[in-house]
Amino acid sequence: MINYDFLRLRTHASPGQSLCLSKISLFSSICSTFPLSVCSMRTVLTDIDTMKKSSSGALTAQQKAEQDQRYGENHQYDYVIIGTGNAALTVAALLAHAGKKICMLEAHDIPGGYVHTFHMGEFAFCAQVHYIWGAGPGGRVNAFLRKIGLDRDITFELMGPKGYDLMSMPDGEKVFIPYGWDQLAKNIDDAYPGQKKNVEKFTGIIANIRKELSQMPDRKLTLWDYLTKWFNFLTLIRYRNKTVQDVFDECGLSKEAQLVLIANAGDLMEPPKDLSIFIYAGLFGGYNTGSYYPTKHFKYYIQRITDFITEHEGCHIYYETEVTEILTERDKVQCVKTRDGKTFTAPHFICNMDPQRASHMIGRTKFPPKALESLSYEYSPAGVVIYLGLKDDIDLREYGFGNYNIWHNEQWDMNTMWDEMGKLNFANPWIFLSTPTLHTSAPGNAPEGHQILEIASYAEYQPFKDALDKSYKDYMALKDKVANRMIDVAQEKFIPNLRDHILVKVIGTSATNDDFCLSPNGNAYGSRLIPKNVTTARLKSETPFTNLRWCNASSGWPGVYGTVVTGSNLYTLLTGDRFYDQSTAPSDDAMVAEVRERLRREV
Repeated sequence: MINYDFLRLRTHASPGQSLCLSKISLFSSICSTFPLSVCSMRTVLTDIDTMKKSSSGALTAQQKAEQDQRYGENHQYDYVIIGTGNAALTVAALLAHAGKKICMLEAHDIPGGYVHTFHMGEFAFCAQVHYIWGAGPGGRVNAFLRKIGLDRDITFELMGPKGYDLMSMPDGEKVFIPYGWDQLAKNIDDAYPGQKKNVEKFTGIIANIRKELSQMPDRKLTLWDYLTKWFNFLTLIRYRNKTVQDVFDECGLSKEAQLVLIANAGDLMEPPKDLSIFIYAGLFGGYNTGSYYPTKHFKYYIQRITDFITEHEGCHIYYETEVTEILTERDKVQCVKTRDGKTFTAPHFICNMDPQRASHMIGRTKFPPKALESLSYEYSPAGVVIYLGLKDDIDLREYGFGNYNIWHNEQWDMNTMWDEMGKLNFANPWIFLSTPTLHTSAPGNAPEGHQILEIASYAEYQPFKDALDKSYKDYMALKDKVANRMIDVAQEKFIPNLRDHILVKVIGTSATNDDFCLSPNGNAYGSRLIPKNVTTARLKSETPFTNLRWCNASSGWPGVYGTVVTGSNLYTLLTGDRFYDQSTAPSDDAMVAEVRERLRREV
């Protein structure tokens, strides 16, 4: 077995041209393919102190020279975009399609932010994302791809047919999460009789929240809106400060029904006692309308959009070009400067970097108190993820895996599990298991006959950071301790002798995110998804500077769907091109019906 650790591994191959709610994980810079076969892979180790931050050193001298030459040509850009996360790629692709000249500055050596893919030998691991919604007809991801003409190139597989998530319970019961609230209530009642009406009450509230959210104007609300339309949003008004646990209790759900409904808490990186019911309705309700995986994997999704941008005349991406200064004068950004001494100017700037971090770079004294208040959010947690490349002597389908994910729970109370795991007590944890090589038949993520298993869970950032600050040996010991317990659970509950089948193992933590993704505290979703951060006061794209816009999870919404919405909305705001009209989009019921019909045809 090859055990790689990203903070020590360094390669000198070309940058990958090939990605990540869930969500927890590692932002590795290793994106190149080793020149050795899987059976003869070897590691190249170097002392951590000599390791380049935020890069694997993957750009060759020739590639750096080409970037320097392009910079010397003094190109004139309409927009300079800091970062190449999914929100940035979305708005950049739309602006390039509209004829704007785009410059993107990426600290890493590959694009995609948390939606990037790294390679280990012939295995390719998506760093954070495992499934998305909104990719079917009428969805926002689909609308974005249709707008730029890539909807027939980037296609998606519908997960199922029994369901897209399988909830594995402490008593051994397994409950599928299907498409449609009616079937969900039946599945839970079949497993735990007597809960059907309670579940229907809960999903009814979720359905009303989603319906009212869909009717909200996609612009800044005015006083007239509040005075004349408040009665259309009674559910939103009532539940605006509610957590998922509040609504569980209101509906009288049993501990069993609660756990089935919140076993995927890792998708949102908050326990039910803290998680906003609005965010839950967005994600859980979103997946209910169709859960998808890209036919050619997430690496193709990101690379195709990246290529689309740079195929447009005058549009460029500079890699290993970390922005270190944002210079302003009065109410405008004048230019940005990079660690390697370059200066970039344009009439307009878009910041995909964490807004809090960028505000410190600009200077907090330049922001009025109201703006600083919006920029004072807490960061969401992240966790640990284990990427396993398996030998060709095992088929995970024989162990209950398939075209769905598994959320396994060792005890009934998610709040208790969350509290314990936050203290690195993994005696009875939850773990997430995903099999991307079973979500599509397309090759590209593993050698023929091999499969990938990814195991993820929640853990706080600070213990790993403290261990890393103390010594690399302490960090490795802590990381291995947590990862080994997660593998123990997977081996005890699902795959006997799992360790015997592991060919490649990679472990990432939130400390890895912090280093490679420049993600403060290694956060998964920007600001915490708690009620106070999910109101009309939430940070938006506007800044005190007339030519600077925020565009990331904290100033919009997280996840692939959320960042596509964030990037698309910013494009509309900048250009007036309202290519997606929520008022004419299909309803949730219509989308569920379409998904069920597609599954019927495919089966």
